Amino acid sequence: MTLPMARLFIAQSRIDSWSDEGKLTFTGDRLILSELDRSFKIEPASRFLCVVGAEIDPHQLVNKVISDARLAEMGAESLSTSVIYGEVAYDVEPGFLGVPE
Repeated sequence: MTLPMARLFIAQSRIDSWSDEGKLTFTGDRLILSELDRSFKIEPASRFLCVVGAEIDPHQLVNKVISDARLAEMGAESLSTSVIYGEVAYDVEPGFLGVPE
């Protein structure tokens, strides 16, 4: 039985930090951490932090990471650190989903 490849969320703030420190390079959709000799195939994604202005999360998205492509398929609208899905606004942390290579 083949197990699915683990995916890792990498926050944009972490990417910025590593970039400032010269620890990474990008080649197309690949992020390469030269210091660790590791590479990841990446795609833009958001980590859902909380619902804005409500206590209930009707879509159960808080604490989930969803790729931007999947958000578009769902009809959600991304705006920097927010996502609007239906009538609900969420605070999100932008970043990337990475699959180790």
